Amino acid sequence: MPDISKIVSDLKSDKAALILGPEIFDVDGVPLQRYVRSNIEKNYSQQIASFYERDGLFIFKNQDDKPEIAEAVAELYRDLTPDEELFRKIIEIPFSIVLSVNPDTYLSDVAYRLGVPHRFSAFYPNLPEDIEPPTKELPLIYNVTGCINREASLILDYDDLLQLLEGMVSAPKLPERLRNALGDTKSFVFLGFQFDRWHTQLLLRLLNMRQAVRRIATPTSAKSPDNDTQAFLLNQFKIKFLGTGLSLLDKLHQACAAENMLRETSLPESAEQGDIIYFVSKGQLDTALEKLTIATKDTSLADNAALLSGQHKVLLQEKPYLDSRDFFPRLNKIADSILNIAKQLPGS
Repeated sequence: MPDISKIVSDLKSDKAALILGPEIFDVDGVPLQRYVRSNIEKNYSQQIASFYERDGLFIFKNQDDKPEIAEAVAELYRDLTPDEELFRKIIEIPFSIVLSVNPDTYLSDVAYRLGVPHRFSAFYPNLPEDIEPPTKELPLIYNVTGCINREASLILDYDDLLQLLEGMVSAPKLPERLRNALGDTKSFVFLGFQFDRWHTQLLLRLLNMRQAVRRIATPTSAKSPDNDTQAFLLNQFKIKFLGTGLSLLDKLHQACAAENMLRETSLPESAEQGDIIYFVSKGQLDTALEKLTIATKDTSLADNAALLSGQHKVLLQEKPYLDSRDFFPRLNKIADSILNIAKQLPGS
């Protein structure tokens, strides 16, 4: 399949990006986002005036109820067990950029568990964040529509959606380094999208795909978009459909394996490693460092753990005086060092 070989070539040169949609996997036979929204509609029917299933958005009777419902949405995502095999395949394919229109942290969590260095960030219209340049050695996992870690960022109604789109068009926009990387990307691969939604098509226009040579999509359900939708997407966005379900992902994974390109992954070898990785993935570096200090006691790694703890304390003391562009890269380096030391702990 010529398209696959060209995507593989672009992966080698950091010129390929993966875009994950709301139907990336099913829960009890129902697409992820629809499962979450249907549960919210059922459990909060008294607070919801309308639910527009086509757009996945609510109209609330009282805006004061939104924080409670946002909390419930975040808890639903946290309580779900993701398809770890699916995310392992995605992680092993060396995309330098993975964008998601979902607010979960599943892919990043699995990447941490499998020992894959990466960066995770999300777009918040009122809180711009800088990023490091994404590469296949240090890929970026980026949530375009907020994150469950900041419940106020969740897209629940049309006001939220319009605020998001406004933020992408005007300030703060997507981080400049991400926009530049997307502008240089030649292959875009889309998984799990319903392209007939108006806001999905608007999002496609806002992504910087000016240099894209290939825009390949595959629906996650067995039913492909109808011929009219496919013709529209080809004419307007140059999106070409290949296969059904996750066949495109499987073919890409196989092609990368044949070229010996897959990222190395490995599960934690001990409970101590697993605990430290978990707390790093949740951004709880204080707890991760406490666990690391205990685990390295009376070992050759103890001094390194103590040094990291000291660096972390100093960084937190300096935080009020630092620009976020200085603070977060230093914090990320400490997190990387914690994980590197944890990998050196003896297995159980």
